[in-house]
Amino acid sequence: MTGRKNPNPAQPGPRGRLQPSDWIWAGFRALVQGGPQALRVEPIARELATTKGSFYWHFADLAALRAAMLEAWEQVATTDITMAVRQSGLPARDQLLLLVDKVSIPPDSAAGGDAVEPAIRDWGRTDDMARQVLERVDRQRLADLRDFFAATGLAPAAARPAAAVFYATVIGLESLRLTAGITMRGPLRALAEQLLTPR
Repeated sequence: MTGRKNPNPAQPGPRGRLQPSDWIWAGFRALVQGGPQALRVEPIARELATTKGSFYWHFADLAALRAAMLEAWEQVATTDITMAVRQSGLPARDQLLLLVDKVSIPPDSAAGGDAVEPAIRDWGRTDDMARQVLERVDRQRLADLRDFFAATGLAPAAARPAAAVFYATVIGLESLRLTAGITMRGPLRALAEQLLTPR
C-alpha cells in the first residue's frame, strides 16, 4: 500500500473522510459480489460515492489495493485471532475452545460477511498473489493449530492430524454456513472435544 496508510487496516476511517481501510473493505464487498474481476477502481469508487482521485490518494494502483486486501485479511483473520487466544492466559484446552469461538464469529458484513473467505479461496485459484498469501495463511493456521493441540498434551504425531482435520472442518463449515445456514460453533466445539479425548 502506498500513500497515507491507516495504522490499523481493520478499522474504518472517520465518517466523511475515506481512509485506505474504506477502500479495502469495499474491495472485499466487490470480491464477494462479483469475484476477482469486480476488483476495479471505478465501480468501487461508485460504491463509495467518491472519485478515482480518492483511490489514487491512498494507492499507487489496483495491484496495491489487492495486496492491501490480502494483507488485511491475513492480519485480521489469522494473526489477530491467534494472538488474542495466546494472550488470554487461559489453560491450553480452554485456549483451543476460545479459538473455536473466535473462528465461528461471522466476519462483519462491511467486509463481505460470511462469503469473504470462500471468495478469497476462489480468488486464489486464478491469481498468483492471492494464491501465495492463501498458501502462507493455510500453513500458518495449521502450524498454530498443531501448537494449540500439542499444548493440551497431545503428542506431535497426534497433534498434526488433529490440526488438519480441525482446519478442514473449519473450511467446510464456512461453505455450509453460506449454503445451508449451519452455525460453526457447535460442530467445531464437538470436534475439538472429540480430538482432545484420549482413546
